[in-house]
Amino acid sequence: MSVLETPRILFRGEISWDPVTTNNYSTNYDEDDCTTIFASYARVAKFRRSAINQVNTDGNWNPHGTHRSKFFDTYISGVDTGAGVVTSDTFCGAPVDFSGMLVDCEPYGSTSSQLFFDAMSFGIPGGCRIFGRRVQRFHDRYINFSRNPANNMIAGVASVMWQNCFPKDAGLVIDAHDSLALQALGRAIRDTDVLGVTVRWNSYRTVYFDDPTLSNGSQSTQLRSAELVAKLIGGGWQPNPARSLLVGVVGLWRRGEPIFEAGDRALLATGIAIPGQSTPRQGGPAVASAHARLSSNAITLDLSNCIPEVDRVPNKIDLQTLSVVAVDPNDKQKVLANLASLNFSQYDRAAYESGSGIVTLPVNPADVTIAATANLQLRGSDGMLYLDEAPIRAIPSQPNIYLDQGENVQSEVRVYDRGQPAAAGIEVTITPVGASSPVANCLSTDANGVVNFSLSGSTASVTVYALLPQSHMPLPVVQLDTQVMTFMTVRVLPANTSISELPPTWQNVHQNVLSNWEAMAPCMDNWLKLDDEAQVARFAPMIRKLTDRNNFESYRYMPVVRDMTLGQRTLLMNYLEIVNPTLLTSVTGDASPSDQGDVPDFAKLSRAMRGNP
Repeated sequence: MSVLETPRILFRGEISWDPVTTNNYSTNYDEDDCTTIFASYARVAKFRRSAINQVNTDGNWNPHGTHRSKFFDTYISGVDTGAGVVTSDTFCGAPVDFSGMLVDCEPYGSTSSQLFFDAMSFGIPGGCRIFGRRVQRFHDRYINFSRNPANNMIAGVASVMWQNCFPKDAGLVIDAHDSLALQALGRAIRDTDVLGVTVRWNSYRTVYFDDPTLSNGSQSTQLRSAELVAKLIGGGWQPNPARSLLVGVVGLWRRGEPIFEAGDRALLATGIAIPGQSTPRQGGPAVASAHARLSSNAITLDLSNCIPEVDRVPNKIDLQTLSVVAVDPNDKQKVLANLASLNFSQYDRAAYESGSGIVTLPVNPADVTIAATANLQLRGSDGMLYLDEAPIRAIPSQPNIYLDQGENVQSEVRVYDRGQPAAAGIEVTITPVGASSPVANCLSTDANGVVNFSLSGSTASVTVYALLPQSHMPLPVVQLDTQVMTFMTVRVLPANTSISELPPTWQNVHQNVLSNWEAMAPCMDNWLKLDDEAQVARFAPMIRKLTDRNNFESYRYMPVVRDMTLGQRTLLMNYLEIVNPTLLTSVTGDASPSDQGDVPDFAKLSRAMRGNP
């Protein structure tokens, strides 16, 4: 299925991360009420200074961030049309462009990151290229906290899987020219079973303060923090983005496949310690979950998030020969077929970067037949069980959901049986993670392998739900295991009815709406002074467009963090209509770019900080 069949396009490079990190702390921000916490003796100016001080004291590494994330030095690294990775195709070397806004649905948490964007481009206009317009945002999946323990700086130990799909009936462009790989992709996409293309990438080896040698609490880290504080106090805009390596793949999106995470056969991490290493519980490396697809004579493994690194370079750890076996579902010690083996040269750093972590191995066709109804396992040469298949997986159609208080929604969950849509009658339990009592709801799949859970936004809150198919796991689920469980996050924004009923004066709007983001995101000063009544009035049409709820998925939507409540929006819109009664309905609507890609135009708005345009 999907990117694990051919043709596929491979890419690699780097991505920058520039989030505001001040709202990650409960002392600064209330994620339930969606409000900045101002000390009684001060508001914006002293809040900003307090955030700067937290760089040294609380690890607030980027108080001047923009939330922007962007690919750089990223390019098409190879193609595979069925005969292995080729680097001579004319598409190879072409640039890959992506610009998004990194936002956590749960600001305090680490498992609900999203990338809001408008378009993604592989290649350049007029040449070989793939261009896709955004339908929905990216969501982080299968975050792997045991990927690279040697890179122990903030989230540097972790890696993340990102996936999204671009429908062929929503502006997908494939300009093949003389690229044999793109020609093959163009032919394959005509199949009525193919809905478009899937893009999946893995980000890893994250570096902070532009220094790959740093570790948590080290003297060097303290020095870099002090240097940043000095720059911040010195004035001006001082962003401090992190950056990660990435490998990725573009392949087919077939009917029935999930959009935001792999729907192939799931080989889940057992959490077993790697021989000679400290245990994962002690911060040692562990083999993380992977996905597999069987064809008539081969098995393709996505190991992009799987094999840990042994150092900061980052070189892969040598697990020697690994074997994929098919076992009896009722007796996991009983091997029914030895499917394939791979040695270190097939999953080391060079192989990983060349194939984006995807490995295809030949399999005897008779063994493929056996494996179709067996469970897959990945084992070490000493018999160590690293990965064990969970044949039934429940995958949310929307991993991160925002609701206004009082709003209800049906949340669709699709169930897969060994990588295929499941049959009717499979029970799925949904339960909040960390609940003190075993609160749960259980429904059975329909004929399409789908269940729909009713979610109510009765109370302002952020809740992470675990999805447990045919589960005998004891309830409650105390802690989320991102390598084993599928899950979704639901954020209910407070109604703030009392705010919506306030007179739409400048004082009320600034104090109850704009000052939240003025304090939390000093970068806004570069585009619009949120404490300047004249500027806000002058740019009322643009502000209304950027804050329109209809543009929630857009790269340009404001506030970037998507936490404006219904009451706040009502008060703001009432004020904007009063100060600029010529507002037209034409300023609302999709704030997406043209089909030439993401070309943000803030010319008018950026002039606001300089006075009259």
